[in-house]
Amino acid sequence: MSGCDWWLNSDSGLLARVGIGSLIFVVLGAIDLYRNGGKATRWREYSFLLVAVGLAMAYGAINDAIASRVSWEYFYYGKGISEQLGPGVPPDAAALRAAAVRVGLKATWSAGLIIGVALLIANNPRKNQVRLRYLTLVSLLVLVLIAAAIGAGAGAIAGSRGWLAWSNPDIAAIARDDLFRPKQFMAVYGMNMGGYVGGILGTACCITWMSRKRRETSNV
Repeated sequence: MSGCDWWLNSDSGLLARVGIGSLIFVVLGAIDLYRNGGKATRWREYSFLLVAVGLAMAYGAINDAIASRVSWEYFYYGKGISEQLGPGVPPDAAALRAAAVRVGLKATWSAGLIIGVALLIANNPRKNQVRLRYLTLVSLLVLVLIAAAIGAGAGAIAGSRGWLAWSNPDIAAIARDDLFRPKQFMAVYGMNMGGYVGGILGTACCITWMSRKRRETSNV
């Protein structure tokens, strides 16, 4: 494996990227705190982003640990885990679950960062508007994850009933040809799709609430 492939595609490369990014945030926050003391703000922003990434990765790990119990085929065939685990069907349950968790971590750390940045931008200083507390922002992060979980549940139901076959020709073929225990496979497909949709809608709702809350606060 070349250095570029290791950096972009391997599990250890992912950990290295997350670790280096976290270290950069910590160093920049410490510098800001050292230079500006009680007036420093960046260290709070960077800490919030680290919390956002951590919560999103925890969600991704739990989501895919559950999903791998519903359909090992989705990960083994659909996510290419067969290349890691080698031949043997069904694969070892513990090894598959560990690999699925890694898939969840890879898929959600960047989503957590994007959501965190979006909430910070919505909380940027504006004339005559008070910024919301970071504890409030963390609470909104939790609400986004709850929305994602609700979306995942709804998506799992829709997928298991075949309502999402139209969205992907490969999924439609799996349903048509009765491959890979299609009901379970499509339930996990819907679970992941619904999670993303729920996360997007949850983020949009939280940003809308933040805007209204800040306007109300400014008028008090």
